[in-house]
Amino acid sequence: MLEVTQEQVKAWRERPLREDYYAVFLDGTFLSSRRGKTVKEPVYVALGIKPDGRREILGFWLFGTEGESARNWEEVLKDLRRREVQRVRIFITDDLSGLEEAIKKIFPEADWQLCVLRAVRDVLNNVQKKDRAALAEALKKIYRAESQEEAEEALRSSRERCGGVYPKIVERWETKAYALLAFLRHPKPIRRYLYTTNQLKRLAKGDEEEDESGGGILWGRRCRKASIPGFKLSR
Repeated sequence: MLEVTQEQVKAWRERPLREDYYAVFLDGTFLSSRRGKTVKEPVYVALGIKPDGRREILGFWLFGTEGESARNWEEVLKDLRRREVQRVRIFITDDLSGLEEAIKKIFPEADWQLCVLRAVRDVLNNVQKKDRAALAEALKKIYRAESQEEAEEALRSSRERCGGVYPKIVERWETKAYALLAFLRHPKPIRRYLYTTNQLKRLAKGDEEEDESGGGILWGRRCRKASIPGFKLSR
């Protein structure tokens, strides 16, 4: 196993970054650490996608054992700025309260995309079992739409079909449609990579798959897998 010194990790975490990234995925995972006793500590991870599709782990950050917070994510974003990142086309995250505001404060020109698959999972976990298949199909028509107009029509259809039984779910999707469907403003060939944080989930699970979705590049040719020196994250 390759040994990595603390100095090497520090240099890697503080290295200058490129000025522009097409997409940046932000997500927290948890690492067991010993602080008198073993506790689960949130690790903040940012994965950048360069304009040519190459992946790069931009860094990881530790802020103690408190739960994941938008305040800490704002510090992560400030650190990316400090390390020379100037432009990001789109951030992909979960719906942590305050995170959208943190992104808009530090990178006001960037799009914000909610992880659609997590939003779908949240819906299906909160409905009756007999309704899950129909709801899953209705939601799929929204996020698999070919255009903004088609997605909006699917959203209207979901209100007609499901709004009477699950009005709060439909209302939430309508209210957050601007973020759930942000990926539709981007080129069609890469949209399927932009509506979920699964790229970071694969990293967190130590996925060694070397294809276009799990390897070092998202769109285009294959290359070396992105990694964090000296760390293997797990949930």
